[in-house]
Amino acid sequence: MDQLLEQSLDESLTQAVVEDPISSPSAWRAESLNETEWRLRFTEREAELIRKAAKKAAAATDDPTVLSQADFPLPGLDQKLLALPGQLEGGLGFSVLSGIPVADLSDHENLVLLWGLGTYLGEPEPQDKAGALMHIVTDTGQSVDNTDNVRGFQTNNELAFHTDGADVFALLCVRQGRSGGDSRLVSSTAVFNELVTTHPEYARILQEPFHFDARAQNPWEQRIQSVPIFTHHAGYMSALYKRRYIELAQRFDDVPRLTEAQIAAMDTLDRIAADPALAMYFRLTPGDLVIANNYSCFHARTEYEDFADASLRRRMHRLWLTLPNGRPLPAVYADTREWGLTYERRLAQAS
Repeated sequence: MDQLLEQSLDESLTQAVVEDPISSPSAWRAESLNETEWRLRFTEREAELIRKAAKKAAAATDDPTVLSQADFPLPGLDQKLLALPGQLEGGLGFSVLSGIPVADLSDHENLVLLWGLGTYLGEPEPQDKAGALMHIVTDTGQSVDNTDNVRGFQTNNELAFHTDGADVFALLCVRQGRSGGDSRLVSSTAVFNELVTTHPEYARILQEPFHFDARAQNPWEQRIQSVPIFTHHAGYMSALYKRRYIELAQRFDDVPRLTEAQIAAMDTLDRIAADPALAMYFRLTPGDLVIANNYSCFHARTEYEDFADASLRRRMHRLWLTLPNGRPLPAVYADTREWGLTYERRLAQAS
């Protein structure tokens, strides 16, 4: 087993086990939320500001990642965007921005648009081993099951509740598919609270290490990583969950077999997360941008059917961002492909 993986296992065993519900604004339940608490609608004037900024910046470069906040000026709107990190860490943990003028822009201009908005929120992080800072979420026709490195976002498959990388993910809807592709979002903190209240034995198991298939994306060349699904550190409960990748890790001979108790714990987590009383069910429409804290939110997507015409196919643009006000991270995340680079950035900022 890799040395870093052994270190991760040792450190995860020293994490304090939480046996009581977590009190936090991020422990929301869908049944108690009002849309005005989480949706930010841009006015026509604000949308025009964004459109002009995207067109001007896109005309200047073919590479959005070279652009800074200064290249994407939004006078009168910048303070509204700069306030969002406080909602993402310290508030509900998510927001949906609506009214973004994607229909008036080309695909390239929409990539620039998302990058430009992202400069007001945090620092972009690589989303794969190659270091790509932006991803286009669309169906490539490939399969997760038949390869080592294809990931769920590259297919039209259902994506069960999971977490992405860095502090937050930002997903901009440019085009919808023909049908399906509905989104779900749930507070992982609220899921933990329900678990610890109704199934404390499973809450304890889910705070122990699980093995994940790294999908050949780990910068430290690890095939697998071992991390608890729920980890409490510095007053925060954080969650890392990708059940499909946990199950795919079983193909490796040196990975311990999942126990009946571990499977039952994940079954219970999945059932609680899907409860409409806890989870939000919605469909992103063109011009919607969902931004969510990966430590305190799980997100999911139903399977979708796409158009035959490539110019009409479902297309989402994605950023992973490290927030300026992000929470302290435990050492068990140091070598994960999702949060290792954010962990390193935190250490550098603290030194």
